[in-house]
Amino acid sequence: MAAHCFMAPLGNPTYCRMCLGKHHMNTSRDLPSHEACYKVDGIIRHKGFVYEQDKTDITNDIALVHFSSEVNMTREISPVCLPALGALMPAGKPCYVTGWGDEKGSLFPVVSKKLNQAALPIVPFATCSKPAYWWDTLRPSMICAGYESPDELKSACQGDSGGPFACQPSASDPWEVHGIVSFGAFGCIKDKKPSVFTRVSSFNDWIGDNMKRFIYEKSLN
Repeated sequence: MAAHCFMAPLGNPTYCRMCLGKHHMNTSRDLPSHEACYKVDGIIRHKGFVYEQDKTDITNDIALVHFSSEVNMTREISPVCLPALGALMPAGKPCYVTGWGDEKGSLFPVVSKKLNQAALPIVPFATCSKPAYWWDTLRPSMICAGYESPDELKSACQGDSGGPFACQPSASDPWEVHGIVSFGAFGCIKDKKPSVFTRVSSFNDWIGDNMKRFIYEKSLN
């Protein structure tokens, strides 16, 4: 998840519930429902997380969420793999962003009532860090993906924050979550402003260390 999804007061686990297998905001549309919801008993935000809207600075935008009970895996609910440490997808590689965000890219976004998905090509860091693009807002721990022209009308949007950016390195490989929706242009679709994701492969060690620490500390209680 993105750390900015858990800014106060949502950083309190008692305010959170995670629903898996959901495809429509109106649960009745999913009948027979494949949805399963879980209470949260732990949220770990990266200690180096920075979010300054006035300076358009957002870094280390990653968080871990621990459920209070074990997830029951089904055909509709299954895990996705982590990429290898430092893994990078090649430029132009299409990966899939999934979320509930606005579908129109309007200045007054409305959260979608159904789960949406879009294929976005990877934009190389050398391109995305140019002055006409995201310049000094971009960090090596981020991924840019999307289209350079607003005519394409595809991007992550307001309401998609924290959603996965999944890639399949090759046809025989399992799917991997390479990114987490972090930020983008206001209104979503803007020339030379592709969507920006937290690059998960930059945080493998942080993920492993904090999972072990949380499980160990929980066992002491």
